[in-house]
Amino acid sequence: MNLLEVSFYGSVFIIAVVIIRTITINKLPKKTFLVLWEIVLLRLLIPFTIPSMFSVYTLINRSISTPSLFVTETNNITSTISQEHFTIVQSMEQPATTNPSVSIWFVVWFIGMILFALFFVISYFRCRIEFRTALPVNNTYVEQWLKERPLKRQISIRQSDRISAPLTYGIFRPVILMPKQTDWENINQLQYIFSHEYVHIYRFDSFTKLIATLALCIHWFNPFVWAMYILFNRDIELSCDESVIKQFGEQSKSAYSMMLISMEAKKSGLLPFGSNFSKNATEERITAIMNTKRTTFVTLMSACFIVFVTVSLFATSAIASTNSSINEPSAISESQTNVENIVTGKKSSMSIIHESADILHYEDGAPYIHDILTNNTDRTIIETQYCMLAYNENGLPLKLYWNFLDSSAESSYENIVQTKENILSGDTEDYRGGWSLYDGEIMTDFPKVGNGEANQVAYSLLCLKQVIFGDGTVWNNPDYENWFQTYTGKEIGTDELQNYYPHEYNVELDNKK
Repeated sequence: MNLLEVSFYGSVFIIAVVIIRTITINKLPKKTFLVLWEIVLLRLLIPFTIPSMFSVYTLINRSISTPSLFVTETNNITSTISQEHFTIVQSMEQPATTNPSVSIWFVVWFIGMILFALFFVISYFRCRIEFRTALPVNNTYVEQWLKERPLKRQISIRQSDRISAPLTYGIFRPVILMPKQTDWENINQLQYIFSHEYVHIYRFDSFTKLIATLALCIHWFNPFVWAMYILFNRDIELSCDESVIKQFGEQSKSAYSMMLISMEAKKSGLLPFGSNFSKNATEERITAIMNTKRTTFVTLMSACFIVFVTVSLFATSAIASTNSSINEPSAISESQTNVENIVTGKKSSMSIIHESADILHYEDGAPYIHDILTNNTDRTIIETQYCMLAYNENGLPLKLYWNFLDSSAESSYENIVQTKENILSGDTEDYRGGWSLYDGEIMTDFPKVGNGEANQVAYSLLCLKQVIFGDGTVWNNPDYENWFQTYTGKEIGTDELQNYYPHEYNVELDNKK
């Protein structure tokens, strides 16, 4: 799973959490949203997931697998898709083996990640330098409060004239930093502030915010991740507020809310390692405080149910599935045969067919390849790797710039393509296309073909090299090397080119597990 895929799936998860948060923000315990955001972070940082039959992606795959959804004329589809879109998809899917140079998209992403990482690191060290000027607090109540809350990590309380609102920073040696103008005689206000900051320290919020910042730097190009970062920080504060109210009782709501208003604190920016007492929107916090209710068994079970369902739907990936019609005799017969093969350890002989690979044209006359594949195996195809060759109308091989968006690419007779698309058992899909057939003419007005002359490509031969199935089985075409030596760079008779399709591959899969 590449970065774009991880970011896309993470975005879907974020949208789901935002919707749930909007509907239930004042109905569920605030810790519910922290749990969901933490799972979102795992989704963004871990490049693999657990397949699940309950995943929303499994449900989508099943819903679009209906044959009627694919009954569309090829020409109508291609006329609505721009050449520019296809060439972008091409450059993203091109395997590393065919293009050793570093992708421009990777360079842009890497530079962006480094810049954002530097921003946060520099911000952190600038704050740490300012915080070093903070002085210890000599106050009887402060000393007593620290003695009553022992932790393995030593907590210190300091004061500084560089801040206008309380905040907490540090992971292993946490510090509660107070403004110098704090009223140290106002015990009621101090106990609310210290209790709030203590929750941050106890829950390792500084470390959690560090993880969120890491995800933000990696996915800096994704606006949904920025939204997640902002809302996650807000929910950290809301959860701490809720914890303080539960500690002091519902009668403390008004006093605690008045304290927030009196602080008149300003946001301290995107500091990833500190927890600011009044960093978030005061209005949202006060509304949440006034709506805080005692956690009942029903609300707790509701929160657990929402977390479970949301994670099941959006934190998992699609499970490999096959079309089944148990009511049809042929399906029952095929199922019995498969069971027998598994028991005996035999290999099942099936096929995959390249129905065609037509040369189609965009509205501006630029040609591209559009191929159709049929999966006659008993498993779902999830990934294919195949080779493409091109010939002119006389059967002469053509050296093409298969990826002309890459200025360092060289012309070649063949192009190795790797795709990740699901083709269910028994399905025929025309899911590929858009490979540029630029053979060297001058292209001064992209995407129009350079000097307006007709492109030379008249035929294209495709051959599967490797197929990966949903159950993890990998089939390597044993005839590929012979095919490659026979056709690559060789002149081929037009009769053979015209009669190449349908091209059938005999697939033998070992059913022994």
